[in-house]
Amino acid sequence: MAVVKDPVCGMVFVKEDAAGQTLYKGKTYYFCAPSCRKSFESDPQKYLAAFNDIQGSKESKEINFGEGEKNEKDNGLREHD
Repeated sequence: MAVVKDPVCGMVFVKEDAAGQTLYKGKTYYFCAPSCRKSFESDPQKYLAAFNDIQGSKESKEINFGEGEKNEKDNGLREHD
Protein backbone atom coordinates (compact mmCIF):
# COMPACT_ATOMS: atom_id res chain seq x y z
CA MET A 1 0.00 0.00 0.00
CA ALA A 2 1.65 3.22 -1.18
CA VAL A 3 1.21 6.38 0.85
CA VAL A 4 1.44 9.85 -0.73
CA LYS A 5 1.32 13.46 0.41
CA ASP A 6 -0.81 16.14 -1.24
CA PRO A 7 1.61 18.95 -2.26
CA VAL A 8 -1.04 21.63 -1.69
CA CYS A 9 -2.45 20.94 1.78
CA GLY A 10 0.03 18.37 3.07
CA MET A 11 -2.55 15.67 3.75
CA VAL A 12 -1.15 12.13 3.80
CA PHE A 13 -3.30 9.37 2.34
CA VAL A 14 -3.25 6.03 0.53
CA LYS A 15 -2.45 6.58 -3.15
CA GLU A 16 -5.43 4.48 -4.25
CA ASP A 17 -7.76 6.91 -2.41
CA ALA A 18 -6.54 9.97 -4.36
CA ALA A 19 -9.26 12.31 -5.61
CA GLY A 20 -7.05 13.20 -8.56
CA GLN A 21 -3.56 13.22 -9.95
CA THR A 22 -1.55 15.26 -12.40
CA LEU A 23 1.73 14.82 -14.23
CA TYR A 24 4.14 17.75 -13.94
CA LYS A 25 7.70 17.71 -15.30
CA GLY A 26 7.72 13.92 -15.48
CA LYS A 27 6.47 13.29 -11.95
CA THR A 28 2.97 12.30 -10.86
CA TYR A 29 1.44 14.23 -7.95
CA TYR A 30 -1.63 13.00 -6.06
CA PHE A 31 -4.36 15.07 -4.43
CA CYS A 32 -6.84 14.52 -1.62
CA ALA A 33 -9.51 16.75 -3.19
CA PRO A 34 -10.32 18.22 -6.62
CA SER A 35 -9.78 21.72 -5.20
CA CYS A 36 -6.17 20.85 -4.29
CA ARG A 37 -5.52 19.56 -7.80
CA LYS A 38 -6.99 22.74 -9.30
CA SER A 39 -4.86 24.94 -7.03
CA PHE A 40 -1.71 23.00 -7.92
CA GLU A 41 -2.38 23.14 -11.66
CA SER A 42 -2.89 26.91 -11.50
CA ASP A 43 0.60 27.50 -9.98
CA PRO A 44 2.70 24.33 -9.49
CA GLN A 45 5.90 26.15 -8.51
CA LYS A 46 4.17 27.86 -5.59
CA TYR A 47 3.35 24.50 -4.03
CA LEU A 48 6.42 22.54 -5.08
CA ALA A 49 8.84 24.89 -3.33
CA ALA A 50 7.31 24.09 0.06
CA PHE A 51 6.61 20.45 -0.82
CA ASN A 52 10.20 19.76 -1.86
CA ASP A 53 11.54 21.35 1.33
CA ILE A 54 9.44 18.92 3.35
CA GLN A 55 10.10 15.84 1.21
CA GLY A 56 13.86 16.26 1.02
CA SER A 57 15.83 14.27 -1.48
CA LYS A 58 14.44 10.79 -0.71
CA GLU A 59 11.49 9.50 -2.73
CA SER A 60 9.92 7.42 0.02
CA LYS A 61 9.87 8.03 3.74
CA GLU A 62 8.23 6.32 6.69
CA ILE A 63 5.08 8.15 7.69
CA ASN A 64 3.69 8.15 11.22
CA PHE A 65 -0.10 8.12 11.12
CA GLY A 66 -0.50 8.77 14.87
CA GLU A 67 -3.31 11.22 15.54
CA GLY A 68 -3.56 12.63 12.02
CA GLU A 69 -2.82 16.16 10.95
CA LYS A 70 -3.82 18.87 13.36
CA ASN A 71 -5.43 22.13 12.42
CA GLU A 72 -3.66 24.77 14.52
CA LYS A 73 -6.73 27.00 14.51
CA ASP A 74 -9.04 24.64 16.38
CA ASN A 75 -6.72 21.74 17.34
CA GLY A 76 -9.05 19.36 15.52
CA LEU A 77 -8.35 16.98 12.71
CA ARG A 78 -7.85 18.63 9.37
CA GLU A 79 -10.88 18.40 7.07
CA HIS A 80 -11.24 19.06 3.39
CA ASP A 81 -14.01 19.90 0.92
